[in-house]
Amino acid sequence: MFHCRLVNAAHHDPALLLSPPQSAQRWLLDCGDLHPLSLHELLQIDTVFVSHAHIDHWIGLDALMRAQLFGERPLRILGPQGILDMLAGRLAGYAWNLVSRSQFVVEGYEWTGEEWRSRHFPCRHRFVGQPAVSGLPELDGWGLGWVELRHGVPCLGFRLESAVSYRFREECPLTPGPWISQLKDRVARGAEGQLEVEGQLREVSELSQWLRPLPSHQLAYITDTRLDPATRQQIVQAFGPTRILWCEAAFLESQRELAESKLHSTALEAASLALELGCERLYLFHLSRRTQGLADEHLREARSIFPETYLGSEANQGVDKSR
Repeated sequence: MFHCRLVNAAHHDPALLLSPPQSAQRWLLDCGDLHPLSLHELLQIDTVFVSHAHIDHWIGLDALMRAQLFGERPLRILGPQGILDMLAGRLAGYAWNLVSRSQFVVEGYEWTGEEWRSRHFPCRHRFVGQPAVSGLPELDGWGLGWVELRHGVPCLGFRLESAVSYRFREECPLTPGPWISQLKDRVARGAEGQLEVEGQLREVSELSQWLRPLPSHQLAYITDTRLDPATRQQIVQAFGPTRILWCEAAFLESQRELAESKLHSTALEAASLALELGCERLYLFHLSRRTQGLADEHLREARSIFPETYLGSEANQGVDKSR
């Protein structure tokens, strides 16, 4: 089960706190105002996926940095083109003369349109950026997908998927033992060979019949984009199918012209995307402040074509039962 918490109300700054199943990692999808989080929660966060650098998606970085300044593990920031220079500018905006003993490092990762480029900012070096090996960081076995969105500035949507996992079939006539864990690891890696079971060497391909693959956890996060048919098709090609979708629904269909001018989406467009992605559930968030008090209308509009739609705040109350 995904443990998701929308840090702020649906009409306020986006920040989705995600606890991946069977992982000690804690991730943030966007980094708006983080004051509702406790110090303990801020200290647990190790990775932030930034959709784009508008202030309402990015202003919480200072609070997160303040909490982790003398921590020992790195804070990873992943975002669209330009995020490394913006991160460097944020870090250069403070005086850092009393941090020489800190082991804290901010690791920045930027999608250039062709590759993930990295730069590290060690606290003990006053956060002066240092080039690092290109590529993505390790996400505890999770797969990361991304797609470029339409918002007038570099903007990314993200998709997270858990590693393949298996359940041992109880009807297996062989005696359980350490070989089961070894088998799961071999099968997950696509490795062949033999394992010793009950004193005999047996082929991994033979033993694999006693493993049942479990459904993977999949979550897509889409915000601040025009969800016109072309953009929806682009997302579906990159992300489909996906079980859980968190999607902005800034406006109602009656406000379509406003949505187009602001490069945002409507609740009905979010629901259309959920249908096309084959989702089990849709969570709406990042509603425009112009529609405060009208959250039920957003829900009714989306549920008219996708009944399994909820407000993002409902996930905080245990509504998300995805498995």
